[in-house]
Amino acid sequence: MESIIADIVKIIKSENNVIAREKALMCYFFDLIRELITLALEEVDAGLVEETKKQGYQIEKKNKRSVVTAFGEISYWRRRYACPGKKAKYPLDKLMGYDKYKRYSVLAVKDVLQVSAVATYRNTVLAVNTLSCFKISHSQVGKLIVQAGKQIKVQQQSEERYDGITQKKKVPVLYLEGDGVVIKGTKKRLEFHRYQVCEDIINLSNTLIISNADGSAGYAKKDFDEIVGYCRQHEHFLDVFHLNKKIKDRLGFMPAMPSKLISAVEFKYDRHLTDVILDTIESNLIDELNTPENHENLKRLRSYLHRRWVDIKPFKMRHLSVIKAIGCCESNHRKYTYRVKGQGKYWSEDGAEGILRVLTCIKNKELEYWLSSEFAGGQLDIGDQEDLKGVVRASLRKTHEAHLGIHHGAIESLTAGHSYLDDFGRKINQINI
Repeated sequence: MESIIADIVKIIKSENNVIAREKALMCYFFDLIRELITLALEEVDAGLVEETKKQGYQIEKKNKRSVVTAFGEISYWRRRYACPGKKAKYPLDKLMGYDKYKRYSVLAVKDVLQVSAVATYRNTVLAVNTLSCFKISHSQVGKLIVQAGKQIKVQQQSEERYDGITQKKKVPVLYLEGDGVVIKGTKKRLEFHRYQVCEDIINLSNTLIISNADGSAGYAKKDFDEIVGYCRQHEHFLDVFHLNKKIKDRLGFMPAMPSKLISAVEFKYDRHLTDVILDTIESNLIDELNTPENHENLKRLRSYLHRRWVDIKPFKMRHLSVIKAIGCCESNHRKYTYRVKGQGKYWSEDGAEGILRVLTCIKNKELEYWLSSEFAGGQLDIGDQEDLKGVVRASLRKTHEAHLGIHHGAIESLTAGHSYLDDFGRKINQINI
């Protein structure tokens, strides 16, 4: 300790510039941390020898490895073990979660992903290189996002994640919303689909399903019926945002009429008044307004309203004994669209899926959970996990106190992928309705 303090005092006295002094201190502390971590890892590796040999393994050799962690790049020596009929392994790497052929630790990856969720690759590089103790390039950021997206996808789709569920969750009210977004791809347009789930706590004996969508392909009431299956009651709503937009777009040639039609449709929900307003608009298509395009727009709007009239019925007129918790799907798109659209962005399929899964995990506050999960897509199989836990307990018995771990259980409510209906339906089936 005295030598460390002496080194710090020496650095403080040797630098006159305040920025240079702080930089020198920061470099000294990070170098010290890396040196201590290296020594600690080699000591832990030595403590794993006895338990690993009891499993029939023998030391084959010692190899050096470098890993970029949240506190910089560390290099350490660890033992490789071999056993006839079994794969060779590095117990220390498995203990620390340093996957084979991967250069970055899980925490370093998590930090990079969180920055990349709100910034472009190059801005992510600027932030990471400025504020962290390691350097990274924009191409490496892209690779980390793709790798993380694939890992999260495999683990989210693994059936093993449901192994611990002995009883399906019962919910009295379930709110479902879904929508799709089109983004630019390097080869073609790409489309991703989002569903979000909201639960109420009203005490009902059976489940009431309340769904909300824009009515486009894959988001009609029949599609939600297919996902949900049997339920006590299903109330489907046509999203008000898209309804208003449709009316305003179709009646752009007559600016004074959209507000009147919206009032008749959404607030008064009067079918006769709606038809009267549409007939009035049609009768005013004279002179310069009398064009095939305007007639076609009006015809399509009339057909649109008639087809979806049941779904347009306002929430307050349905006399439901629950709160209104729908209509926010479109606004929640912004976290995704602000990141993947605009500014000349083009995405590969792997890159788009990777960043969307990362954004989804951050939205659900599950990024750390999925990056550190050990389902079928993880690096450890069940047998290895049990063996490793025994080794770790033996090596850390003197310094580690047992503690109660976190019991995690969640519905993945926001997903992005190609088979979105199948994927979402499988998750909804875990809820007992």
